[in-house]
Amino acid sequence: MPPPDGSNGEYQRLLGALKQARHRVTGPRRALLRLLARTREPLSVQEMCEAVNATAAAGPAASAEPVNLVTVYRFANLLVELRLARRVEFGQGYYRYEREEPQTGPHHHHLVCQRCGTVEDFHGCDIAALVARLEAERGFAIERHQLELYGTCPTCRRAVP
Repeated sequence: MPPPDGSNGEYQRLLGALKQARHRVTGPRRALLRLLARTREPLSVQEMCEAVNATAAAGPAASAEPVNLVTVYRFANLLVELRLARRVEFGQGYYRYEREEPQTGPHHHHLVCQRCGTVEDFHGCDIAALVARLEAERGFAIERHQLELYGTCPTCRRAVP
């Protein structure tokens, strides 16, 4: 039975792309693809490892094998190479990974709280004119961009006396 959040279609897209690129599809890779398909927020390798292992520990019905950090690092980097995921760094000393949107998907950026580390997506960035100007001035073909805005979230702002 597919999950109610619609992540099964995204899982199938990611799985198909991995197969099309002729990469092995193992149990741990399937578990990591399922996690990536259903998760909206960027995750660290440690968080991915813990989430998959928590699912594996839930019992045989979960049908996920435990993974180790090396497996997750290697697979996350493969997904970046295949442009199925992107690596983001929020000034915390480690990367997080999130699903790359398909060409027709919702382009988004991030708001990052410098106090608690919360990351929120936001949509809409009107930088088309800047991109066009830079391409014309510098002759640089810009394919994509990412934008992170740093500040203090409402929860942390309320907590400060």
